[in-house]
Amino acid sequence: MLDASPAAPTPPSEFPRPTSPTAERRRFTTAALIGGSTAAVLFLWVLWDGGLDPLRTAYPERNFTNFYDLQARALFHGHWWVPKGSLGIEAFVVGGRHYTYFPPFPSLLRMPILAVTDTFDGRLTAPSLLVAWVVTMVFSVCLLWRVRLLLRGPAAVGRGEAASVAVLVATIGGGSVLLYLAALPWVYHEAFAWGVAAAVGALFALLGILERPSVGRVVATGALAIAATLSRTTIGWGCVIATLAAAAWFAAGRGGAERRRWWLPVLAAGVVPLVAGFAVTWLKFGTPFMHPLGSQVWTQINEHRRAALAANGGSLLNLDFLPSTALAYLRPDGLRFTSVFPFITLPAVPARTVGSAFLDQTYRTASVPSSMPLLCILSIWGLVTAFRPHAIGLARLLRIPLLGAVAGTGGVLFYGYISNRYLGDFVPLLILASGIGLVDVWRRLDGRSRRVRVGALGALTALAVFGLAANLAVATTTERLASGLDQVRGYVGLQKSISDMTGHPLDGDVVRGRMLPGLAPADQLFVLGDCDGLYLSTGEIWDPWIPVELRGVEIGVKFPGSVKGLGRVRLVTVGDGRESPISPPSSVSVEGDGTGRFRFRVDVPYLPITGKWMRVEPGRTYRVKVTPTGVLHQFAVAIDGRRFTVVPQSALDANDYDVDHVPVASSARGPLVEVTTLAVPRPSLCRSLAEHEALGPAPQSRSSSNRNW
Repeated sequence: MLDASPAAPTPPSEFPRPTSPTAERRRFTTAALIGGSTAAVLFLWVLWDGGLDPLRTAYPERNFTNFYDLQARALFHGHWWVPKGSLGIEAFVVGGRHYTYFPPFPSLLRMPILAVTDTFDGRLTAPSLLVAWVVTMVFSVCLLWRVRLLLRGPAAVGRGEAASVAVLVATIGGGSVLLYLAALPWVYHEAFAWGVAAAVGALFALLGILERPSVGRVVATGALAIAATLSRTTIGWGCVIATLAAAAWFAAGRGGAERRRWWLPVLAAGVVPLVAGFAVTWLKFGTPFMHPLGSQVWTQINEHRRAALAANGGSLLNLDFLPSTALAYLRPDGLRFTSVFPFITLPAVPARTVGSAFLDQTYRTASVPSSMPLLCILSIWGLVTAFRPHAIGLARLLRIPLLGAVAGTGGVLFYGYISNRYLGDFVPLLILASGIGLVDVWRRLDGRSRRVRVGALGALTALAVFGLAANLAVATTTERLASGLDQVRGYVGLQKSISDMTGHPLDGDVVRGRMLPGLAPADQLFVLGDCDGLYLSTGEIWDPWIPVELRGVEIGVKFPGSVKGLGRVRLVTVGDGRESPISPPSSVSVEGDGTGRFRFRVDVPYLPITGKWMRVEPGRTYRVKVTPTGVLHQFAVAIDGRRFTVVPQSALDANDYDVDHVPVASSARGPLVEVTTLAVPRPSLCRSLAEHEALGPAPQSRSSSNRNW
């Protein structure tokens, strides 16, 4: 597939008439800056939640944002393990110690900051995502310019081509899955962001080696390949494969006899990142290749994960997954259009299994052609341009980086887990291949009529605008639904406002029932009882409901006099209240210390949460509100407006997705404490949705064991 002939100077006739290199580079750079600035507005809007919040985290409780900080602090002490329990379900337990499977490059970047302060622990993911995005954009522009020089030499950059460069750069930064990564600043997305940034840089440096090898380019390729491997291993392996192929190319003399000596330095640039990745995995888990999924906490508590591993020989890498993953990521209809804001969403149901494959987890996932149409179409054009016989200019040099970028997608295509963030593995390939395609399009448009060139630019722009709109819609929805009750309520309220102006299409998504179903179609709004709660369906098998408004139970607690004789009084019991030595009931209580002080206490199995000790304020009524959140066995407690969420540890082994409901609080009175049930009004948004139109019947509740729904 690679050209066997030595590289030779390209005859001048293959390139158009030379122009001023400085002027052309300036026009190209200006266009790229315009496109990058456009993308930056969208990226920052999503990353900072439409305001100025540079330290935003995916969830208000900062869940899954501190893993890299924990790893960095462990490295300060000369070891890889982190404090027990700090990683939750993501911990790998080896030899009694807890390890994270995330490679350490983002941790290394944090270390200069963490060495001088702990103020930003758990809050550096969003800044890291922003820096990774900037690095990606810079390397992308440099890569596009290098590709253009290889294919067209010093040909003039016309206004139409310059405009299309701005369009492509805007699409890379704001019309791709990179925007979705910004929606959830947590470690999962940070790994992809840095993997993409380092991989694009490595491909740029490697292409420079193939064009004109130098020590600086070899060192840069090796360093960036290390960064890619230690960020997102599978993307890094694609860079390693490309670098090793380049070493073989030089060794075979295909770069010219005088350049044969470069094979050994290029080989080292490929081997060192591979060894670095193997070394980190070995030091953590005692294996050079894959982390042992059987030792993960999530595997121990999740029956479906254990079944998936058993069905696939103890691994989640399997050729049998390819039909399922290829369908999910490459299908042409990987988005859904609705009449409800934001009008473009992810597919209605999780990606389905094809054939007899047994997938671990599968989520609603967009596809490359549907969510990134401009990048996809130009990439197909670019692949044909690079690999066709008698390729133009020095297009043959592009083949090795392209093959490496293709190899970098293997990690998601053969892995039994389908998620929208995994589209990130396709981004380095899309950037390189689409750049090739764009250059060849404008090469062919040279000399064509103005009408043809304007039409081509219009088509490219239309595809870009759709990609920007689609990714912004998906990212914004993802961001809002992960940000807590207030943001979710605002999102649904905006949907209703727009629906009221466009013929009330939202009414068709509202149903009512006395019990929350196990699963429901995506974007369905469920009114529980008499507006005891309003829930939005995610359409997912895992975490199928998001609470929008919750009524719950609220009680007033008053102390008529001294509380010196106060023991513990249970105020609210969550669930059915049945006593069990294995799983005692969850409850909210008040207790005294025998000296005249009292405090509130939330008891969940094996995890009591206590407030501060307080003195009685005569006549004061303390308000205690308890509401289910819609998440498995999870409820929220608010004491005088201060809210926190509680998850009983014993619930982690549960196999069902029913939601516990809060019964009426005790109304018992005693000499030391009076408890009264307060009236809780129906939530306003739920009330307006319920009263606007007659609601349809609730969907039939489904068993959570039906994983193929």
